[in-house]
Amino acid sequence: MNKNALFIGALLVTSAATFHWIMQDSTAQTMVGEHSSVKTHQKIKAASEKQLKKEVVQTKTDLISLQEQDEALKALPQELTKQFGLLSKAYAADMIYPSYSTPLLSNDKSYLEPNHFSEVKIPVLDGAHKASLSLDKYRFSYPEPITVTLNSDLAVDHIEYELLDPETRKSLTTQYTQELTTEFSPQKEWPQEVRIKAVISFVDGKDTLTTDIQFSNPVAYVNSIEPPYSAGSDMILPLNVEVKESGNYRIRANLFQTNGKPIASLNNKEKLSQGDAVFELKAHSSVLKNDVTEFELRNITVEKMSDFPGEKTRYGTSRKTVFTISSFDISSLSDEPYQMSEQEKERLRFLNDIAQQ
Repeated sequence: MNKNALFIGALLVTSAATFHWIMQDSTAQTMVGEHSSVKTHQKIKAASEKQLKKEVVQTKTDLISLQEQDEALKALPQELTKQFGLLSKAYAADMIYPSYSTPLLSNDKSYLEPNHFSEVKIPVLDGAHKASLSLDKYRFSYPEPITVTLNSDLAVDHIEYELLDPETRKSLTTQYTQELTTEFSPQKEWPQEVRIKAVISFVDGKDTLTTDIQFSNPVAYVNSIEPPYSAGSDMILPLNVEVKESGNYRIRANLFQTNGKPIASLNNKEKLSQGDAVFELKAHSSVLKNDVTEFELRNITVEKMSDFPGEKTRYGTSRKTVFTISSFDISSLSDEPYQMSEQEKERLRFLNDIAQQ
């Protein structure tokens, strides 16, 4: 292969990798129609990403002939400089919001439904029909029951269920039922990964469906929330946490208006010791509206993070699905914009330096 083509390809990969590194920790969700700064942020970011993709595709298209490769090679420094300029603008727009408090859209399903179970319809009986297993969520916490439903337009005689450990193939429990929906009572010692196997006896034949879920014997519980208070530009939300195992924890939660409209995705990391602890989430003034005084905290995810390579993330849970937050005066917050961290400033300087070369 022509060396020029290899060189161009390598630079394209480098550009793409740099884009991923720059944006991976700073992707802010935007709220359409809420703030003018949000609209500006969204337009800049969308335009920048669209232009970047267009130019990368165009550069790849140029790799057709040796002459075109040579021409592309000559133009590449200018093209990369332009691309990094676009990246710099997109990254600066992202930095309007701190990573611990980013705007949340009503269609941000991955944030609004962090424990969503994805139902997959599978061909059965030689592909003539389809069937699926569905659950109300993906991750279950002891001792809540695990409810499974078979979805099919075929007549069913009975179903033989088996829950097992996918690593050891050890059977955890079995159940025979003639109902389409059945319930299992988990045991504390069950593994974190659980496979559900359903051998279905349809009236017209037999087939098997499987699906995997996560199971957790909680390592921590969010018990309650204290009244919020202000600290500079942040509304502080103190969570009362009952810690079963010491370690490094991350808690994510979504802030809503009481009418159900999403406001922001919040997250924080803290090292917690066994016993009772207070864990603080923060909502920055840039995502809050002055006419909203009452809030709710939902979609709470508690993670005990891995302390060494190979250790799996473990999970806690919340005692309640929704915590009501007492009235808070937004005017008590300062309107000082978010100040980037040193790491974020370093990334922006890196992009600006390349863009100016």
